This record gives sequence, structure tokens and C-alpha cells, in this order.
Amino acid sequence: MHSERKKLPIGIQSFEQLIREGAVYVDKTKNIYEILKPGFGAYFLSRPRRFGKSLLVSTLEAIFKNKRHLFKGLWLDSSDYVWEEFPVIKIDMSSVSKKTNVTLNQALKEAVNDNALREGITLEDKEPERMFQLLIHALVKKYNQQVVILIDEYDDPILKHINDPEMAGKNREVLQDFYKIMKSESGSLRFVFLTGVSKFAKTSIFSGLNNLLNISMSDKYATLLGYTQEELESYFPEYISELAESHSLSIDEILNKIKFWYNGYRFSKAENKVYNPFSSLLLFETKEFVNHWFVTGTPTFLIELIKRSSVDLQSFEDLIEIPEYNLNVYDVESLPLIPIMFDAGYLTLVKQSLMGNDIIYGLSYPNYEVKNSLVSGLLNEFSEKDSGSISSELLQISRSIINNDLEKFFSLLKSYFASIPYDLIPKKELNEKYFQLIFYLLMRVTSFRVNTEDRTNLGRIDLMLETDTSIYLFELKVNSSAAAALKQIKEKKYYEKYLHIPAVKPDSSSEAAQDKAVYIIGLNLSLEERNISEYLVENIKH
Repeated sequence: MHSERKKLPIGIQSFEQLIREGAVYVDKTKNIYEILKPGFGAYFLSRPRRFGKSLLVSTLEAIFKNKRHLFKGLWLDSSDYVWEEFPVIKIDMSSVSKKTNVTLNQALKEAVNDNALREGITLEDKEPERMFQLLIHALVKKYNQQVVILIDEYDDPILKHINDPEMAGKNREVLQDFYKIMKSESGSLRFVFLTGVSKFAKTSIFSGLNNLLNISMSDKYATLLGYTQEELESYFPEYISELAESHSLSIDEILNKIKFWYNGYRFSKAENKVYNPFSSLLLFETKEFVNHWFVTGTPTFLIELIKRSSVDLQSFEDLIEIPEYNLNVYDVESLPLIPIMFDAGYLTLVKQSLMGNDIIYGLSYPNYEVKNSLVSGLLNEFSEKDSGSISSELLQISRSIINNDLEKFFSLLKSYFASIPYDLIPKKELNEKYFQLIFYLLMRVTSFRVNTEDRTNLGRIDLMLETDTSIYLFELKVNSSAAAALKQIKEKKYYEKYLHIPAVKPDSSSEAAQDKAVYIIGLNLSLEERNISEYLVENIKH
């Protein structure tokens, strides 16, 4: 059975190559047909990186170039779609040089010229927007047909300079001049499709293309990219079986684990969740549950944005609420953290509600991969340690908790805080929130269940950590005392809701497990010492 399975399309962004090599193609042509059905159209689709945008653009190119033979056996081939050939201009902005606005200007000329040469058209060396316009005119004349324009990763020249607003702004101006041609030549265009990550204003896309339809949050196109649960199970059954076997799990158990790690992205009001295709394919290839999507690390610009932001990262564990209009276009001069995290795939839609006439979106982490990777990246950044040394320390911290060795646990924590470079955090930023954040990040990547400021009927606990056998409730104070922290837990009776939670049985055949032990822990952190100065622990249940 395994010998007949199709190969995984890892790294293949060309539809034609994918089909010719006999790789798995999750058939999205029914969704694509919905875009093609009206005839003329101008569309924008935002999705996180490595979500299949380039393959989608390549598929559209094959359709408009009338390569019907590639679609044999796919939904579109047996539909009522009328196959015709149209001239296509395709530009991938992620592959053009964009170090400065000057190199971007030159690279756009070359990209337009490459399209022209493929069609046997010679263009004069003018400004890129004029060459773009002349190419459209020449193609209309040559084919006596309207032109199709496909632009992949339209915002890449801006994103590459997101930490340098001046250069990002200059590149945006170059793109603005270039993209505005699509408005002035709209009568010559049959179909326009642009992909990107972010929705930047002043690029002549959202302000200039009056007929542009943003389908990023449309129910109809919610599953256009990414794998649904049904698609994952029906297109990769052999790989799922192999994965289950290699991890000594049942099919149901392995599916639950895949879902926990990589599912959860939701791009519309409809409750259609999808898997990150890149992570899913690498999981099947490597058979390892690791942070595949973040193999190149969390983008530096996002870490910097989070550090500058007043948003409480710990609140992402719960729900971030934001009005729908705040997720719309924004600009490089004032980057809003939450919309950017949503567009980049670090947050996803979890729920929605109405407040008056406004739609309110509830956002949170899509899955464990994203949550764990982002927290690990921030921990590396805040402590200026490499991930290898952090991993070693975390392993020791995790073991000390599993073994309920709290003396060693706090010894390791103190050692960790002491190793953070003294000048890393400016003194004015040293406060209770900073220490809570470092403590939260450390605990969050230990793989235990962690809640921050978990609500009880009398208040909020700073942090709750749960293992198979125990629950630890932490209250943190700064420049106070451990006794004051412990007193607050007792007075507010934070522990009451945890008193009768059954411990996880090590063996299903064993006798009924006892309730989990509950420990209350008061911590005091000294700003002067930049470390834990004292702690007190009490076991509520004996």
C-alpha cells in the first residue's frame, strides 16, 4: 500500500511541476471556480507565510493559460467552466530585489521585461509603471484578449523593511506608482489576483483599485488555502497510518495529536478550521511533532513589535477582543500589533460577537505549534540566550516540577534570572509585569498546562501550573514579601476551585486516582537584585 502512495509536495510551488511529478494535490479547484465564475474579477487574498499562496497563483496561471490537461481528474475539469487562453502577467514580489527603493525600481523593470520577453515583446527601458502599462497594451493587441494579472506576495518589499519605516515607506511609494496602473488600465484587464500577508494602506491596492474584492475573511473562501480535517484524512491516509505506527498510537490518537499541534486556523465567521499545509507536510515527512512552520524562527520585526507594545502577551492565553474595522488596512508608520499578528498567523479567529452595530472578533493562538514557538522566540529574546541552552535549563526545570522538587525548582529559577544580562532590560522597564512575563514565558514552554491570572470568584491568580499529579498556584510580588503574596492567596481562597481535580492515573487498570495535590506559592522578586529574593510554599492538601 505504501509503495503506491503519492509523494509529498514539499517545496513545490508550481502547479504544473506538482502534477507532472505525481505529488499529492489537495483539490481546491471547486473553491477556485467560485473566483472564476463571475468572469471578470479583481481579488486580494491575505494569508500567513507558507500557506500555499504561491501554489494557488501558479494554479490560476495554468487555468488562464488553458492547460486543461493538467487538471484531469480534478473537480474543475468536469465542471461547466469554459476553458480559454488569456495573456498572463505574473510577478512574484518575494523574488524581486528590494534592498532599497532604487533596487526595487530596477527589479520591477526586470520583472515586467521577463514577462514581455516570454511573449516575444520588446519594451523600451522606461519607469517600471510605464513598462507595465505598455506590456498590457502590447498583450491586448497581440491576443485580442483582456489581460490576466497575478501578483504574489504584493507586500514583500514593505515587510522586508518593517523595522525601518523610512525604507519601508520608500518601497511603498515605488509600489504605489506601479500598482496604480491596474486601476488606469482596468478596462484592459480580465482578471486580477493579488496575495500578501498584510493589508498596507497607500499602496494603490486598497485605495486605488476601486473594484478590488478582499476575500481574506470571506466564508466562501475560508478553506481555499490550508487543509480541512476531511482533506487531511482523505488525501494522506497512508502517511497518517505510518505516523500513528511510528508513535505507537491509534489512528484516533494520532489525529488528535496532529489537530492539537497544527490545526486551528480560522479565516472567516464560518467555523471552518484548517491546518497549516507546510507544517502538516513536514510532519508526514519527518514524523516529528516539532515547530516546522517556525523552522526559520519568529520574525525579528514581530518580536520588536511585541516588546514595544503595551499589549499583555499573557492575555493571548485567553482571548483578545478587537473590532472588525481594526483588522482592516494599516500603515508602516504606525503598526498595530494585534492585526499584524492576526495577518501573520500568530493569532486566529476564535469567536465573534456583536456590540451594537460593530462586529467584535475574539482572537487567540491557533494551535500549540504557534503558541510554543512564539513564546520560545520571546524567551530567547528577553534572556539573550540561545535556544539550545534554554532547552537544557527548561528540561531541568520541568523535571524538578514533575518530581515535585520545589527546592531545586526555585534554585534553577534563581539561576536563570541571574544569568539574564544586567543591561538587557532598562531599569525603567523593571516592574512586576516584566518579571511576570519572564516567569510566564519560562513556565509556558515547559509543556505543562499553564494559566495566567486564572479567574476565580474572588480574583485572579498570577499563574497556575498543572502537572498530572499536582497544581501549583503562584502569586508574585515585587519589592514586598513572600508572606504578603501567600496571604493574598489565602484571603482570596484562590485554591478552592482546584481542590477536587483527579490526578491522571499512570495506569488505566489501577485503582481510582486521588485528587491532585494543591500547592500555594508566594514569591517575592527584588528589583535591586533582579531575582527571586524569597518564596514560601504550602501544601493545601495532605
